[in-house]
Amino acid sequence: MKQIKVVVLILVLALVLAACGGQAAEQVQEAVQEAAEQAAEPQEEAAEEPAEEPAEEPAEEPMEEVEEGVVVVDDVERAPGPAFDSQCAAPDEGVVTPVDLMPDRPMKIAILGLENNPFWIPVKEGAFAAADELAMHDTTVDWIVPGEAHTTDFFSGGIEAAVAQEYDAIATIAGDAGIVPFINAAVDAGIPVATFNSETDAENARLFFVGADLYLQGQTAAQAMADAIGGEGQVGIITGFFAVEAHELRRTGFVDYLAENYPDIEIIGEVENTDQGDIAYTQAQDFMTANPDLAGIYVTAGGPFGAAGAVEDAGKTGEVAVVSFDFVDETMEYVQKGVISATIGQNPFAQGHDPAVRLFNYLVTGEAPECARLATEAAIVTQDNIDEYWTAP
Repeated sequence: MKQIKVVVLILVLALVLAACGGQAAEQVQEAVQEAAEQAAEPQEEAAEEPAEEPAEEPAEEPMEEVEEGVVVVDDVERAPGPAFDSQCAAPDEGVVTPVDLMPDRPMKIAILGLENNPFWIPVKEGAFAAADELAMHDTTVDWIVPGEAHTTDFFSGGIEAAVAQEYDAIATIAGDAGIVPFINAAVDAGIPVATFNSETDAENARLFFVGADLYLQGQTAAQAMADAIGGEGQVGIITGFFAVEAHELRRTGFVDYLAENYPDIEIIGEVENTDQGDIAYTQAQDFMTANPDLAGIYVTAGGPFGAAGAVEDAGKTGEVAVVSFDFVDETMEYVQKGVISATIGQNPFAQGHDPAVRLFNYLVTGEAPECARLATEAAIVTQDNIDEYWTAP
């Protein structure tokens, strides 16, 4: 702005100079020259001043590095589960171990189980063993008992509570089809779900199941009964719950197999004992009283030692065969004495242990098991081979 004013002044003086003459003109000319020099000086200074450099952009903050062996859990890309009906036996059944990785934050896994009969003791022991192993990986495993039976009435609330408490994964019993929407809702909320021991045939979003092939177990029990009673005679059935699909699979597997292969074996009655030994005791007495020629009693679920006790007390050991499941001490004592002709296992320790460990591995690696149904070992124990599977306490 100042330079413009000086230029205007020079032009004015130049006009005056043109109009004047003599000494006045010389004076005006000197003034013009001085003004011109003054106008030039700031231009030179401006030229000498270096151009301003553009401001440097702030450097980006370096990304936080994750320690080697630590996994950012929420960033893991997880594979979808295998086909719902796919089945295989896991070579690491009962001994699967956590992968050597640490989550970047504490995690917690809920195991929803039962404690309504002695069968659940080794299941709970398996869950506690998994808890000890996963504690070293900053992961808590909680054993939770939602109620007294396998049914949706109890387990639906257990699943909803686990979702509300923001568990990272859930393992649950799935006793009937009513549990499906609750499993699916948990998975939709981003929580992987596994089932164990009992599961519905109704397809759902669970990742995998750990437990026996229950229909096949029923068929195996039928053959054991046929062997024990010579392929003919009257047999009564005591099931845990007609509403529990797992128990129904064992019952129908037994009935179907006998109908197809042993038409001379007659089913004379089927009752429900709600997994209780004392109820099975009374029901076995009733079967024997109403059917003097009774040859066998099949117990699909909990409380077989009650039925065996009734047979022993009636003095009919060797006359009325009992076929059952599981290796609890009370049952094995009757196998050892020959009252129970055969009992079939399902590795309850693995059912409590493996779901938690496999869910942890899925959370930190994103890798799903090879098969959806991981069928546990179903060894048949009789008086002849009991020493291979059980030692008296």
